[in-house]
Amino acid sequence: MPETILIVDDTPANLGVLVETLGAAGYQLMVAEDGEEALAQTEQTQPDLILLDLMMPGIDGFETCRRLKARPATADVPVLFMTALSELSDKVRAFAAGGVDYITKPIEHEEALARVRTHLAMRRLRRDLQEQLTTKDRFMRIAGHDLRNPLCLIIMAGELARRHPETTATLRPYLENITESATQMRRIIDTFLEIRPGSGLQGSGRVDLSLVAGAIARQYQPMAQRKNITLSLELDEHLPSARSESAPTYQAYTNFVSNGLKFTPPGGGLTLRTRRAGDMIRAEVQDNGPGVPEAERNQLFHEHAQLSPRPTGGEDSHGLGLAIVKHLIESQGGTVGADFPPEGGSIFWFEFEAN
Repeated sequence: MPETILIVDDTPANLGVLVETLGAAGYQLMVAEDGEEALAQTEQTQPDLILLDLMMPGIDGFETCRRLKARPATADVPVLFMTALSELSDKVRAFAAGGVDYITKPIEHEEALARVRTHLAMRRLRRDLQEQLTTKDRFMRIAGHDLRNPLCLIIMAGELARRHPETTATLRPYLENITESATQMRRIIDTFLEIRPGSGLQGSGRVDLSLVAGAIARQYQPMAQRKNITLSLELDEHLPSARSESAPTYQAYTNFVSNGLKFTPPGGGLTLRTRRAGDMIRAEVQDNGPGVPEAERNQLFHEHAQLSPRPTGGEDSHGLGLAIVKHLIESQGGTVGADFPPEGGSIFWFEFEAN
């Protein structure tokens, strides 16, 4: 089906040029001679692109564009202004009103057609991307919902096994770790399912970062033992709560700890720390691993960053953990960062305002 273009111009000569050029290119055309007529037509039919004259009787192109952008049905329709104005201030006003481009009068056939094709192609790409994102979000929500059931079974089985009279004292801490880890996975899924697309995270809760650090240390102690890494805590027990949400904050901190254990060599150490940083409440993970070369530090927190340090125990590393932390923390109004002490190693941190 051909794409539809609305041409809004009160000059017959301009209309003739555009109708001839765009009609020959196979586009379906709508024509309006002023802003009021354009607004009335778009209430009935939504075009794929609008060519809008700036200087018209009645409401001008600036105001027409503002009204089009204020309507949900036409807010995403690209508007190309047609203008004989050469002042920079007029062009700035046009973009501020919601225009995406402009065509200078007198109109040249090839230029007009090239700009129209470009912006229609961009609109198609945006639509395709939005459809893909919607499909992916729907799939992820179905998968998240269906993962809750086996996780609930793991939690229940772990709890029953932990309480069984024949369970030894040696096995009980491992069963507690399984139960706690599965519970945290369920919290992450529940948080994901509660967030609607585009709503983001609120960051208005209250989280005790020291309690979170302690729970994570217990969860990751078996992994640290397996690599002969000393896991230690330096917690300020008198910190006020951080202004954040518990599930995404816990998830962010676990990503830091998991990352630190991957890159710390056997026999090394990892420290989970909470402290004040000026007016902020900060959580840190310090390791004595190889650190990050200075030339590569600007890639930190980017998805699939290709950094030279590699996991020290053959673990998988997809380059997503730090990017996930950045999203989780910044979507709640927090800040992430990394420091590299002169003596070596790394300190990865995030911080929030006190609540």
